[in-house]
Amino acid sequence: MANGTPWRKETPGGQCEMDVVKIKIWIPDQKALNDVLAAAKVSLECGSPRRDQTGNFVITLYASKAEAKKITALKYRTEVDENFGKELEQRQKEVSKTDRFKGGKVKPEGLGVKR
Repeated sequence: MANGTPWRKETPGGQCEMDVVKIKIWIPDQKALNDVLAAAKVSLECGSPRRDQTGNFVITLYASKAEAKKITALKYRTEVDENFGKELEQRQKEVSKTDRFKGGKVKPEGLGVKR
């Protein structure tokens, strides 16, 4: 684990790689969801699950490759995006490394609503 993220692994060369896959799973009910969540250590996507035309819930999970194997071994239909970690690595390269607030000296501006 690197940087406190369970899906970041350091390679022998000191590079970090993302060991995370995106899993879409179709389940019939809450009991099935409980079975899935008990089978492996995963993270659920935010938001409420949607139903497909057959009435199954379609849930998106994120897990390490090892944990994803536990999910795919279950009796439910799954789709696994093995390249999701590589996509995350590419997206993180797009994020600026500069401090746009200059250590707190520049006040944030925007459309945020204060409550």
